Amino acid sequence: MALINCPDCNTTVSDRADKCPNCHCPIAVNTPQLNENIKVIEKNSEGCFLQTLNIGCIFILVIIVIIFIGSLLTAL
Repeated sequence: MALINCPDCNTTVSDRADKCPNCHCPIAVNTPQLNENIKVIEKNSEGCFLQTLNIGCIFILVIIVIIFIGSLLTAL
């Protein structure tokens, strides 16, 4: 944070001020970008329940396929 002089009244003003507190003249200084307040939200990976559910479904499908193939082989 630095102090600068107001272009109108020459009063010392913070470089982060929007306007001069004395004469209310707008301070035209490079202001920080609004991107400082933006938060990036990252998608979390699947929770334990969903991972277990997916593995369980795959396991059940494999068992059904094995039973189906076994029943076809015994029918021959």
